[in-house]
Amino acid sequence: MQRKVKIVADSTCDLNAQMLERYQIEVIPLNVNLGDKSYLDGVTVHTPDLFEYYKKTGQLPTTSAPTPAYYEEFYRRWTDEGWEVVHFSISAELTVTPNIAKMAAEKFDGVYPVDSRNVSSGMGILAVKAAELRDQGYSAAEIAQRVGAMTGKVRTTCVISTLLYMYKGGRCTGVQALGANLLNLKPCIDVKDGKMGVAKKYRGSLKSAVCKLVEDRLKGAENIDLSRLIIAHYDVDNETIEAVRQKIMEYQNFEEVVVGDCGCSVSVHCGPGTFAIVYMEK
Repeated sequence: MQRKVKIVADSTCDLNAQMLERYQIEVIPLNVNLGDKSYLDGVTVHTPDLFEYYKKTGQLPTTSAPTPAYYEEFYRRWTDEGWEVVHFSISAELTVTPNIAKMAAEKFDGVYPVDSRNVSSGMGILAVKAAELRDQGYSAAEIAQRVGAMTGKVRTTCVISTLLYMYKGGRCTGVQALGANLLNLKPCIDVKDGKMGVAKKYRGSLKSAVCKLVEDRLKGAENIDLSRLIIAHYDVDNETIEAVRQKIMEYQNFEEVVVGDCGCSVSVHCGPGTFAIVYMEK
């Protein structure tokens, strides 16, 4: 008899509560550090807390990888209950987390870690695909293999409003941050081959920048999987979100456009005013 399958993603998946419930996806909260104190992403600390801490202390919160024992605790509980597990984590090009998951999984039968080769909802959209395959009756091994082969089809891109937090985190120079601010530039960051890099820079407001990004990526584009597009953001006003949603539907007829918040792991590096769009190609 085929064992039941549990789809799991690290808290960096940035799926909203409705999507997690609808697709029965479990979340493993990762560590976020405020000074010398460690908290669990989305459980004991939330994104606004990060920037409140920064305002008070001038120190940027940090993230840290889990230990193998931490993952083993979750794997053991689920396998003891008779589940097979497909577990998604952020790209190995950006963190050691997928390797730690693989180390932990070696102690269990029926646990399949998947390196999403992505970040944020780019990982989340793969978890949703996995849940759909689960509901079609595929085994955990089949799901891990099929979805693992889809990682190159995910398109994740985001526009960030300020380079301050990238600068504070050592991911760009002060000159770059100052130049972008003076010129009112909004960098567009793409995930490609598991890595993040600046693809383009847009001038103007966040709304105009993201709408131009949508036009660049979606207008006349073919071979797009129209089942869904996910918007992940932090601290973006509803007017901007709705304007971008309309622009998306002007160019491509997605079956659904899902809106969710960027969690701690993305927001601590990109800051308020981060706006990402995620979709897949066929």
